[in-house]
Amino acid sequence: MYLYVKAIHLFAVILFIAGILATAFALRIVTSMPQDTGARRFGEIVLQWDGMVTTPALAVIWVAGFTMAFGAGWSTSLWLLLKLVPAAFLTGLHGVQGIVLKRQLQAVYPTALITWAPLAILLAFAAIDWLAVTKPF
Repeated sequence: MYLYVKAIHLFAVILFIAGILATAFALRIVTSMPQDTGARRFGEIVLQWDGMVTTPALAVIWVAGFTMAFGAGWSTSLWLLLKLVPAAFLTGLHGVQGIVLKRQLQAVYPTALITWAPLAILLAFAAIDWLAVTKPF
């Protein structure tokens, strides 16, 4: 059972990584070309994808992750607790990115989040991956 849940978890993680990075890049595109209808359409498509795929994938990640953690007896492991920090960061960043992209499409305001989001996403996923694979603590 554990391997099936792990496979579902990893599939959802891949979908989530793709979605959150697409949103980060859509933010940069929409901000750099605010009057371009193609850029705006791309931003709208990314928001639709976010609602239909990325957000449900995030829910699956959390459910499958907690299922594995409690099923394997890792609920009090230090590596898992540390892994929750970047995971919570990415969850929050996902929400913020969605809000900012909606506002950018309405031409409300630009934000500095756009510049650093892709790097922050990759670093957080690298930390999660390292903690999950090596289980150093």
